[in-house]
Amino acid sequence: MGGSDIMVVWQDSYKSVCNAPLVSVTEFDLDPFHPGLEFLAYWRSLNGGETPRRSSFSPQNIPSLLKWLMMFRREMVADDDLYFLYLQGNSAAELTDGLQQGTYLHDFTKQQCFDTRRAVLRGVLESGQPAFANILVGEKGADFTTTISVGAFPFLNEGGQPEVVMVPAPQSPELRLYL
Repeated sequence: MGGSDIMVVWQDSYKSVCNAPLVSVTEFDLDPFHPGLEFLAYWRSLNGGETPRRSSFSPQNIPSLLKWLMMFRREMVADDDLYFLYLQGNSAAELTDGLQQGTYLHDFTKQQCFDTRRAVLRGVLESGQPAFANILVGEKGADFTTTISVGAFPFLNEGGQPEVVMVPAPQSPELRLYL
């Protein structure tokens, strides 16, 4: 099967995974070779399972995962927490209807879906531990639907400000080969 043989039919309202709500799952619900689990092993190696400093993250240690990364910085404006996407890998951009780097999460996510993402981001920052979620994409009754699984991983930058690395990737190993 060539790359052009796969056709993803997105729901009209789901131009990207950013417009479909997240549903919490555990790490055990993911395919064992999912990039999120690979990043989990790397994340745990950085600080023994505690929230690592952003400076301990070395991209050269995980070159095969870089295309899946979305790196967010939390910014507080009054009492509102905003999440600025400052780095996005190519495969992650394919899932989000194009490159969203340099924008805030609320600018490219519908409100209901933004709320589910912000809850995950807040949860990992409060707990200091990763979280996982699924997104089901595709029209009901379509020949093709798929599940995108997402890992969210907390970090602290040198100023002590929180950051989150998200790793979205299809649950299907075959589909991951085409992104």
